[in-house]
Amino acid sequence: MCLFNRPERLEAMLRLLDGQEGTPGIALYLWNNNRADHDFYAGVLRGFEASGALRSVRLVRSPYNLGSIARFYWARVLAEKARADPGPVIVIDDDEDVQPDFVSTALSVHRPGVVHAWWAFTVASDDYFDRAPAVVGGPVDHVGPGGMICDLSIFLDDRFFTELPQRYWLLDDLWFTHFAKTHGQTLAKLPVEIEFVLAETNQHWNLGDLKREFYRYLG
Repeated sequence: MCLFNRPERLEAMLRLLDGQEGTPGIALYLWNNNRADHDFYAGVLRGFEASGALRSVRLVRSPYNLGSIARFYWARVLAEKARADPGPVIVIDDDEDVQPDFVSTALSVHRPGVVHAWWAFTVASDDYFDRAPAVVGGPVDHVGPGGMICDLSIFLDDRFFTELPQRYWLLDDLWFTHFAKTHGQTLAKLPVEIEFVLAETNQHWNLGDLKREFYRYLG
């Protein structure tokens, strides 16, 4: 599952996922927040010939920009379809380059009730930025959804979508972390390597003060 805001990254992401090794066939679900980019995405998908792990791709064109929490609407749909046995979902962002063993590693470490995330930190105080990178096997206080595997069943709970205050709508990483922890999930560091690309375009650079505020709000 991937959220897309950077059209130029689509073909690269398709190749990265098609090149995954040691994994069952991958079904990719894309969420496009920008209607104006839909024809471009559709054209790339028509022209891409998968020859490896990538088995299918589905693309949603959102009627308006829902922010990064939009990826979890896809998760909700998938969870509803497999309500009796939802299983896990892997989430990545379009500004991440993953290694060929990313999916197989994520699947191998996944356990029900555990969120394994590459972007994982310990936080030492009530200041969101008073943090240090988590280590594999160590405690984790905060995770980012980009580069993680978790239970789909989390998204069957309506409160995940209805109780996030509008003021903090863009801070889905903080909300996901809080919701997971307070609903019985354990946070863990995912033992993979991911490289950010186009980091300078990431909106989080402009949200620092709001992140601090929301982290304290969540307590």
